[in-house]
Amino acid sequence: MRKLEQGRAEFAWNRAVLAKASSGVKYDEYKSYAKSLPMLIKSGGLGATLAFIRSKARKKTGENTAYGQIYDDISAYFKLQHKSYLIDLSSQELVEAVIKLDSAEYRSVTVETLAFIQWLRRFAEGLSR
Repeated sequence: MRKLEQGRAEFAWNRAVLAKASSGVKYDEYKSYAKSLPMLIKSGGLGATLAFIRSKARKKTGENTAYGQIYDDISAYFKLQHKSYLIDLSSQELVEAVIKLDSAEYRSVTVETLAFIQWLRRFAEGLSR
């Protein structure tokens, strides 16, 4: 269990640092969205939340937004080799793969997403100070 949490934490740290260094992403928005994301998932479901943040992922200019960065963070997390057993993103996008899951798989991916986001929001908050 310790290695599992450490892996989540390390990946979340790296993604939060990447978001902070990104010139196209407003970090205050990133931090705020990361903070509100667990409640969105719990109230609307993972599929609906991913569809929402995916719809807000790009500006009209094509530039990535804070929502886009978070969507990319979650996608990258599930593309890790040791996470591919949960969801296969090799030939489809995250939101598409999530809405095709059966109930048990959907719950597992939701729990794992929430665990990852808890670390992401902690680090996003910590890096803003």
